[in-house]
Formats: sequence, structure tokens, C-alpha cells
Amino acid sequence: MRRLYVVATVVLFFVLLQWTGVYGEVAPILTAVPWWVFFVIAAIGYCAYRVWYHSMEDRKLDHVHIEEEGKVYMNRLEEEKKRRKQASGE
Repeated sequence: MRRLYVVATVVLFFVLLQWTGVYGEVAPILTAVPWWVFFVIAAIGYCAYRVWYHSMEDRKLDHVHIEEEGKVYMNRLEEEKKRRKQASGE
């Protein structure tokens, strides 16, 4: 789904450039830049996306871990309550 958004954004950007006529002014600049510069810019963008993606995955895993540890802690509290009730009832 995200790839669809990226492709749609690129297409929309291209169409806007065509409609506004900016492309005619920008084209000489774009053709003067070596091809590897575009490759580096695309690689930087891809790396930024992967860093963002993995940070979000880490955040989700952290929340799952925190939830599990919280359940373990609450179970220990309940067991301690039961143990104290039994000890005071005897």
C-alpha cells in the first residue's frame, strides 16, 4: 500500500511539473546533473524510509514487551495478595 502512495506521489509531482511549466525551466538543470547524483538522492531517501520503518517496528515490539511485563507484574501482585490473605486468615 505504501508503494502505491510513493508511485502516486511521483506521478502527481510529474503532472504538476508539466502543468505549471516549471519543467521547461528545470530541464536544463536536471540534464546537467550526473546520473549518479539522482541515484545517491534516491538511496538517501530509501535509507531514510527504512530507518523510519524499523523504528516504528521497534516501537511496536517495545509496547508488546511492556504489556507482557506488566501482566507478569500484576500476576505477582495478585499472588502476593492471596498469600497474605491466607497467612492472615490462619
